[in-house]
Amino acid sequence: MPVKVLYIAGWGRSGTTIVDNILNSYDGVFSTGELVYLWSRGLIEGRKCGCGRMFPRCALWADILDVAFGTARPDPRRITRLQREAVRVRHTYALTGPVAVPAAEEYRRLTERLYRAAAEVTGARLIVDSSKVPSVAALLPGMAGIEPYLLHMIRDPRAVTHSWMRATWQLDRRKPALMRQEAPAASTMHWLIRNALAERLSGAYGGRYRLLRYEDFVAGPRAAIEGLLAFTGMDAARGPFLDDTTVRLAGNHTIAGNPGRFRTGEIALRPDDRWRQEQAAGPRLTATALAFPLLHRYGYRTRISRPNRPVNRGGADVPVRPKLS
Repeated sequence: MPVKVLYIAGWGRSGTTIVDNILNSYDGVFSTGELVYLWSRGLIEGRKCGCGRMFPRCALWADILDVAFGTARPDPRRITRLQREAVRVRHTYALTGPVAVPAAEEYRRLTERLYRAAAEVTGARLIVDSSKVPSVAALLPGMAGIEPYLLHMIRDPRAVTHSWMRATWQLDRRKPALMRQEAPAASTMHWLIRNALAERLSGAYGGRYRLLRYEDFVAGPRAAIEGLLAFTGMDAARGPFLDDTTVRLAGNHTIAGNPGRFRTGEIALRPDDRWRQEQAAGPRLTATALAFPLLHRYGYRTRISRPNRPVNRGGADVPVRPKLS
Protein backbone atom coordinates (compact mmCIF):
# COMPACT_ATOMS: atom_id res chain seq x y z
CA MET A 1 0.00 0.00 0.00
CA PRO A 2 1.23 3.53 -0.68
CA VAL A 3 2.46 5.63 2.24
CA LYS A 4 0.34 8.70 2.91
CA VAL A 5 2.42 11.87 3.32
CA LEU A 6 0.95 15.22 4.35
CA TYR A 7 3.39 17.96 3.36
CA ILE A 8 2.92 21.33 5.09
CA ALA A 9 3.88 24.28 2.87
CA GLY A 10 4.00 28.03 3.51
CA TRP A 11 6.21 30.53 5.30
CA GLY A 12 7.52 30.24 8.85
CA ARG A 13 5.67 31.59 11.91
CA SER A 14 2.31 30.61 10.41
CA GLY A 15 1.26 28.03 12.99
CA THR A 16 2.80 25.02 11.26
CA THR A 17 4.64 23.74 14.34
CA ILE A 18 1.59 23.48 16.61
CA VAL A 19 -0.51 21.88 13.84
CA ASP A 20 2.35 19.44 13.20
CA ASN A 21 2.65 18.54 16.89
CA ILE A 22 -1.10 18.04 17.32
CA LEU A 23 -1.31 15.73 14.30
CA ASN A 24 1.66 13.77 15.65
CA SER A 25 -0.33 13.12 18.85
CA TYR A 26 -2.93 11.00 17.03
CA ASP A 27 -2.69 7.24 16.65
CA GLY A 28 -1.25 6.23 13.31
CA VAL A 29 0.42 9.60 12.61
CA PHE A 30 4.16 10.31 12.74
CA SER A 31 5.65 13.75 12.18
CA THR A 32 9.19 14.09 10.89
CA GLY A 33 9.19 17.81 11.62
CA GLU A 34 11.15 19.72 8.98
CA LEU A 35 12.67 16.74 7.19
CA VAL A 36 14.49 18.98 4.74
CA TYR A 37 16.93 19.81 7.59
CA LEU A 38 17.73 16.16 8.40
CA TRP A 39 21.04 16.37 6.60
CA SER A 40 22.26 19.78 7.80
CA ARG A 41 20.86 20.38 11.28
CA GLY A 42 20.37 16.73 12.19
CA LEU A 43 23.34 14.81 10.82
CA ILE A 44 25.98 17.52 10.33
CA GLU A 45 25.27 19.89 13.22
CA GLY A 46 23.82 17.24 15.53
CA ARG A 47 21.06 19.42 16.95
CA LYS A 48 18.31 18.14 19.24
CA CYS A 49 15.56 15.84 18.10
CA GLY A 50 12.08 16.71 19.38
CA CYS A 51 12.53 13.95 21.96
CA GLY A 52 15.24 16.06 23.63
CA ARG A 53 18.21 13.89 22.67
CA MET A 54 20.92 15.18 20.40
CA PHE A 55 19.98 13.86 16.96
CA PRO A 56 22.86 11.35 16.59
CA ARG A 57 21.70 9.70 19.83
CA CYS A 58 18.03 9.32 18.87
CA ALA A 59 17.42 5.57 18.52
CA LEU A 60 14.24 6.03 16.48
CA TRP A 61 15.94 8.08 13.78
CA ALA A 62 18.87 5.65 13.78
CA ASP A 63 16.37 2.88 12.98
CA ILE A 64 14.71 4.95 10.24
CA LEU A 65 18.05 5.68 8.60
CA ASP A 66 19.06 2.01 8.83
CA VAL A 67 15.84 0.86 7.17
CA ALA A 68 16.10 3.56 4.49
CA PHE A 69 19.77 3.14 3.59
CA GLY A 70 21.30 0.24 5.52
CA THR A 71 25.05 0.61 5.88
CA ALA A 72 25.23 2.78 2.74
CA ARG A 73 24.04 6.04 4.28
CA PRO A 74 24.43 9.04 1.99
CA ASP A 75 27.05 11.63 2.88
CA PRO A 76 25.00 14.45 4.48
CA ARG A 77 27.35 17.12 3.13
CA ARG A 78 26.82 15.82 -0.38
CA ILE A 79 23.04 15.85 0.10
CA THR A 80 23.08 19.45 1.34
CA ARG A 81 24.96 20.31 -1.86
CA LEU A 82 22.20 18.60 -3.88
CA GLN A 83 19.65 20.73 -2.06
CA ARG A 84 21.54 23.93 -2.88
CA GLU A 85 22.08 22.93 -6.51
CA ALA A 86 18.65 21.65 -7.46
CA VAL A 87 16.00 21.91 -4.72
CA ARG A 88 15.97 25.57 -3.71
CA VAL A 89 12.81 27.65 -3.74
CA ARG A 90 13.82 29.17 -7.09
CA HIS A 91 13.71 25.68 -8.66
CA THR A 92 10.05 25.04 -7.79
CA TYR A 93 8.63 25.69 -11.27
CA ALA A 94 11.21 23.40 -12.90
CA LEU A 95 10.46 20.58 -10.45
CA THR A 96 6.73 20.41 -11.19
CA GLY A 97 7.32 18.56 -14.48
CA PRO A 98 7.52 14.78 -14.86
CA VAL A 99 11.32 14.67 -15.06
CA ALA A 100 13.69 16.77 -12.98
CA VAL A 101 17.45 17.23 -13.33
CA PRO A 102 19.51 14.27 -12.03
CA ALA A 103 20.41 15.98 -8.75
CA ALA A 104 16.75 16.69 -7.98
CA GLU A 105 15.74 13.14 -8.97
CA GLU A 106 18.35 11.74 -6.61
CA TYR A 107 17.02 13.92 -3.80
CA ARG A 108 13.46 12.84 -4.63
CA ARG A 109 14.39 9.15 -4.29
CA LEU A 110 16.29 9.71 -1.02
CA THR A 111 13.30 11.51 0.49
CA GLU A 112 10.91 8.84 -0.78
CA ARG A 113 13.00 6.18 0.99
CA LEU A 114 12.93 8.19 4.21
CA TYR A 115 9.12 8.51 4.13
CA ARG A 116 8.71 4.79 3.53
CA ALA A 117 11.23 3.90 6.24
CA ALA A 118 9.54 6.23 8.75
CA ALA A 119 6.20 4.51 8.09
CA GLU A 120 7.76 1.06 8.46
CA VAL A 121 9.63 1.80 11.68
CA THR A 122 6.82 3.70 13.43
CA GLY A 123 3.86 1.80 12.01
CA ALA A 124 2.28 5.14 11.06
CA ARG A 125 -0.33 5.28 8.31
CA LEU A 126 0.26 9.02 7.79
CA ILE A 127 3.62 10.78 7.73
CA VAL A 128 3.60 14.56 8.27
CA ASP A 129 6.49 16.64 6.90
CA SER A 130 6.41 20.30 7.96
CA SER A 131 9.43 21.40 5.89
CA LYS A 132 7.37 24.17 4.22
CA VAL A 133 9.80 24.49 1.27
CA PRO A 134 7.71 24.58 -1.96
CA SER A 135 10.44 23.03 -4.11
CA VAL A 136 10.37 19.87 -1.98
CA ALA A 137 6.57 19.85 -2.14
CA ALA A 138 6.91 19.86 -5.94
CA LEU A 139 8.78 16.53 -5.77
CA LEU A 140 6.21 14.52 -3.81
CA PRO A 141 3.68 13.83 -6.61
CA GLY A 142 6.47 12.06 -8.54
CA MET A 143 7.45 9.70 -5.70
CA ALA A 144 6.75 6.01 -6.23
CA GLY A 145 4.60 4.44 -3.53
CA ILE A 146 3.73 7.79 -1.94
CA GLU A 147 0.18 9.18 -1.70
CA PRO A 148 0.86 12.92 -1.33
CA TYR A 149 -1.32 15.54 0.36
CA LEU A 150 -0.51 19.26 0.48
CA LEU A 151 -1.50 21.44 3.43
CA HIS A 152 -0.94 25.12 2.64
CA MET A 153 -0.80 27.10 5.89
CA ILE A 154 -1.00 30.87 5.88
CA ARG A 155 -1.20 33.66 8.44
CA ASP A 156 -1.74 37.42 8.29
CA PRO A 157 1.59 38.82 6.98
CA ARG A 158 1.61 41.56 9.66
CA ALA A 159 1.49 38.89 12.37
CA VAL A 160 4.20 36.90 10.60
CA THR A 161 6.41 39.97 10.30
CA HIS A 162 5.99 40.74 13.99
CA SER A 163 6.95 37.19 14.93
CA TRP A 164 10.07 37.22 12.74
CA MET A 165 11.21 40.49 14.33
CA ARG A 166 10.96 39.16 17.90
CA ALA A 167 14.01 37.75 19.63
CA THR A 168 13.37 34.01 20.01
CA TRP A 169 15.69 31.50 21.60
CA GLN A 170 16.65 28.46 19.55
CA LEU A 171 16.67 25.53 21.96
CA ASP A 172 17.95 22.71 19.77
CA ARG A 173 21.65 23.63 19.84
CA ARG A 174 24.14 22.43 22.42
CA LYS A 175 24.28 26.04 23.58
CA PRO A 176 21.01 28.00 23.09
CA ALA A 177 21.27 30.88 20.62
CA LEU A 178 18.89 33.43 19.17
CA MET A 179 17.02 32.40 16.04
CA ARG A 180 17.54 34.34 12.84
CA GLN A 181 15.39 37.46 12.63
CA GLU A 182 13.83 38.84 9.45
CA ALA A 183 13.27 42.48 8.55
CA PRO A 184 9.67 43.38 7.54
CA ALA A 185 10.44 43.66 3.81
CA ALA A 186 12.36 40.37 3.69
CA SER A 187 9.76 38.48 5.71
CA THR A 188 6.88 39.76 3.59
CA MET A 189 8.62 38.95 0.31
CA HIS A 190 9.18 35.39 1.55
CA TRP A 191 5.49 35.32 2.53
CA LEU A 192 4.48 36.35 -0.99
CA ILE A 193 6.77 33.89 -2.74
CA ARG A 194 6.08 30.86 -0.54
CA ASN A 195 2.31 31.30 -0.60
CA ALA A 196 2.11 31.99 -4.32
CA LEU A 197 4.15 28.88 -5.04
CA ALA A 198 2.25 26.70 -2.59
CA GLU A 199 -1.05 27.54 -4.26
CA ARG A 200 0.37 27.02 -7.74
CA LEU A 201 1.38 23.50 -6.69
CA SER A 202 -2.23 22.63 -5.88
CA GLY A 203 -2.82 21.38 -9.42
CA ALA A 204 -0.07 18.77 -9.10
CA TYR A 205 -1.83 17.34 -6.05
CA GLY A 206 -5.22 17.07 -7.71
CA GLY A 207 -7.89 17.02 -5.01
CA ARG A 208 -5.30 16.55 -2.27
CA TYR A 209 -4.66 20.25 -1.60
CA ARG A 210 -6.03 22.06 1.44
CA LEU A 211 -5.61 25.71 2.49
CA LEU A 212 -5.72 26.50 6.22
CA ARG A 213 -5.35 29.96 7.70
CA TYR A 214 -3.81 30.18 11.17
CA GLU A 215 -6.68 32.43 12.23
CA ASP A 216 -9.28 29.83 11.23
CA PHE A 217 -7.34 27.03 12.87
CA VAL A 218 -7.01 28.78 16.22
CA ALA A 219 -10.69 29.81 16.19
CA GLY A 220 -11.68 26.13 16.15
CA PRO A 221 -8.60 23.94 16.55
CA ARG A 222 -10.30 20.62 17.13
CA ALA A 223 -12.59 20.99 14.14
CA ALA A 224 -9.69 22.13 11.95
CA ILE A 225 -7.45 19.21 12.90
CA GLU A 226 -10.20 16.61 12.59
CA GLY A 227 -11.00 18.10 9.19
CA LEU A 228 -7.38 17.57 8.13
CA LEU A 229 -7.45 13.97 9.30
CA ALA A 230 -10.66 13.34 7.35
CA PHE A 231 -9.03 15.00 4.33
CA THR A 232 -6.21 12.42 4.47
CA GLY A 233 -8.53 9.51 5.20
CA MET A 234 -7.43 9.11 8.83
CA ASP A 235 -9.53 8.33 11.89
CA ALA A 236 -9.74 11.10 14.51
CA ALA A 237 -10.83 8.75 17.31
CA ARG A 238 -8.80 8.63 20.54
CA GLY A 239 -7.20 11.97 19.75
CA PRO A 240 -5.34 14.34 22.08
CA PHE A 241 -8.08 16.97 22.47
CA LEU A 242 -9.55 17.32 25.96
CA ASP A 243 -12.17 19.75 24.67
CA ASP A 244 -12.57 21.91 21.58
CA THR A 245 -9.57 24.15 22.38
CA THR A 246 -7.39 22.17 24.81
CA VAL A 247 -4.96 19.51 23.68
CA ARG A 248 -2.53 17.14 25.38
CA LEU A 249 0.56 16.94 23.20
CA ALA A 250 2.52 13.69 23.07
CA GLY A 251 6.29 13.55 22.73
CA ASN A 252 7.69 13.72 19.22
CA HIS A 253 10.80 13.09 17.14
CA THR A 254 10.71 16.21 14.97
CA ILE A 255 13.71 17.56 13.12
CA ALA A 256 14.08 21.34 13.35
CA GLY A 257 11.31 23.90 13.62
CA ASN A 258 10.00 26.50 16.04
CA PRO A 259 11.06 25.94 19.70
CA GLY A 260 7.41 25.16 20.41
CA ARG A 261 8.07 21.65 19.09
CA PHE A 262 9.58 20.78 22.48
CA ARG A 263 6.29 21.50 24.29
CA THR A 264 4.38 18.48 25.56
CA GLY A 265 1.47 17.96 27.91
CA GLU A 266 -1.71 20.00 28.23
CA ILE A 267 -1.93 23.22 26.20
CA ALA A 268 -4.84 25.65 25.85
CA LEU A 269 -4.97 26.92 22.27
CA ARG A 270 -5.86 30.56 21.83
CA PRO A 271 -5.14 33.25 19.20
CA ASP A 272 -1.75 34.96 19.38
CA ASP A 273 -2.80 38.54 18.59
CA ARG A 274 -0.01 40.37 20.41
CA TRP A 275 1.09 41.90 17.14
CA ARG A 276 -2.06 44.03 16.96
CA GLN A 277 -0.99 45.99 20.05
CA GLU A 278 2.80 45.64 19.90
CA GLN A 279 3.65 46.17 16.23
CA ALA A 280 5.02 49.58 15.28
CA ALA A 281 3.49 51.50 12.39
CA GLY A 282 6.55 51.17 10.10
CA PRO A 283 6.72 47.36 9.95
CA ARG A 284 2.94 47.12 9.72
CA LEU A 285 2.74 49.51 6.76
CA THR A 286 5.66 47.78 5.02
CA ALA A 287 4.05 44.35 5.36
CA THR A 288 0.64 45.65 4.28
CA ALA A 289 1.98 47.39 1.18
CA LEU A 290 4.19 44.54 0.00
CA ALA A 291 1.62 41.80 0.69
CA PHE A 292 -1.22 43.72 -0.96
CA PRO A 293 -1.31 41.54 -4.15
CA LEU A 294 -2.29 38.50 -2.05
CA LEU A 295 -3.73 40.17 1.05
CA HIS A 296 -7.33 40.25 -0.10
CA ARG A 297 -7.10 36.91 -1.89
CA TYR A 298 -6.54 35.23 1.46
CA GLY A 299 -9.21 37.26 3.21
CA TYR A 300 -6.99 39.68 5.14
CA ARG A 301 -8.17 43.27 5.25
CA THR A 302 -5.93 46.30 4.84
CA ARG A 303 -7.43 47.78 8.02
CA ILE A 304 -6.70 45.30 10.79
CA SER A 305 -9.55 46.66 12.93
CA ARG A 306 -12.00 44.84 10.66
CA PRO A 307 -12.55 41.05 10.78
CA ASN A 308 -11.09 38.76 8.14
CA ARG A 309 -13.19 37.73 5.18
CA PRO A 310 -13.57 34.21 3.74
CA VAL A 311 -10.69 33.14 1.52
CA ASN A 312 -11.10 34.15 -2.13
CA ARG A 313 -10.35 31.04 -4.19
CA GLY A 314 -12.37 32.04 -7.22
CA GLY A 315 -9.45 32.53 -9.61
CA ALA A 316 -7.59 29.66 -11.23
CA ASP A 317 -4.19 31.13 -10.49
CA VAL A 318 -2.56 33.33 -7.92
CA PRO A 319 -2.46 36.81 -9.50
CA VAL A 320 1.25 37.38 -9.00
CA ARG A 321 4.46 35.81 -10.23
CA PRO A 322 7.01 37.01 -7.70
CA LYS A 323 10.71 36.90 -8.39
CA LEU A 324 12.22 33.81 -6.76
CA SER A 325 15.21 34.09 -4.45
